[in-house]
Amino acid sequence: MTAGKRGTPLNLGLPGTGLSYRERLDSPSTGRPASELSGPVNFEVDSGGVLRFTDAAGHELPAAVVRRIKAQRANEITEVLNRAAEKINRDLAACLGVHLATPSPTSAPICLPAFDSPAPQPPTREALSLMDKLLFRAGEIEQDYAAAQARHDLELAAWQAERDAHEKERAEVDKAFRLAAKGYSAHMEAALDLVLSGIAWPKQTQVAYLFSHDNSGIAVDVDLPDEDETPRISAEVRTTGKLAMKKRSDAQCRRDVVALAFASLFRVAGEVFAALPAIERVLVSGYIQRIDQATGHPYDEYVISAIIDRAQWQRIDFERLHAVDPAATFATFDARFGLDRSSRFKPIQPYDIEDLG
Repeated sequence: MTAGKRGTPLNLGLPGTGLSYRERLDSPSTGRPASELSGPVNFEVDSGGVLRFTDAAGHELPAAVVRRIKAQRANEITEVLNRAAEKINRDLAACLGVHLATPSPTSAPICLPAFDSPAPQPPTREALSLMDKLLFRAGEIEQDYAAAQARHDLELAAWQAERDAHEKERAEVDKAFRLAAKGYSAHMEAALDLVLSGIAWPKQTQVAYLFSHDNSGIAVDVDLPDEDETPRISAEVRTTGKLAMKKRSDAQCRRDVVALAFASLFRVAGEVFAALPAIERVLVSGYIQRIDQATGHPYDEYVISAIIDRAQWQRIDFERLHAVDPAATFATFDARFGLDRSSRFKPIQPYDIEDLG
């Protein structure tokens, strides 16, 4: 926190997290700074969640100064801590809530918005004044206008090319979804690729698929995140003004992996049903990469597999996904999966595309 004539910017660093913030606590017009110090004041949260205020040399500030800063800037400091906690918890929330953005099977297909970037405005020709004529500046003014017009022509050409490319892509997307709804396989692939590539997965997630012979079904394989990829730290701002850093237990992390796996498969199935109205059945299977202890080589181990009918899927209330547990949903689909006593997935034999019928 630098308290001086130009205001009070506050710098917050959280050791061991790689997170840092810079917040403006006031503006130059707010008057007196938070403390009488004119030099920089460092505000840091230690591993125990305790606030530490130090000067530029790293020495802790006197208790009286710290009390003054906390009292005068309590709301701002709490807000910074809340934002820090929110950012730390955001990754975990994204993992456990990846299914919350699943579209309804009756939702309209995605489409690109119309091109709305305004065209560049042409230059204004400056009217010649009497003084311009007397000082023979007409030629110079005309040259300036010609140069401005040339720049405008280039900008206009670039704008038109960008507009035409956007509208062409927009037309192709509309065509892909329109023909995909009629069951044309090439356009079904194009539409599904557009949808799957647009998912912002919280962790790296790979998806591969294969249509059935009559294009009424699809088998989707999902390469799920590894067991060590879920967040292991959460944060909470206490009423005492501390930022409590909580380490999630190994057992809780394993449960998080299970929740992320089911939520990911739920999201994929939902995207397929929404994008491809011609699909009546989805076989969705998830696998995790394991290491063969005998050879040290990785291999794919399937842990979840389910066949879902569109009629089954449409019974879900997509307006209340916050109340849906994807694991419970998959249990109603006779999904193949199993957990051992430590909440780790057991290997399973996935359904085959021939099982789609």
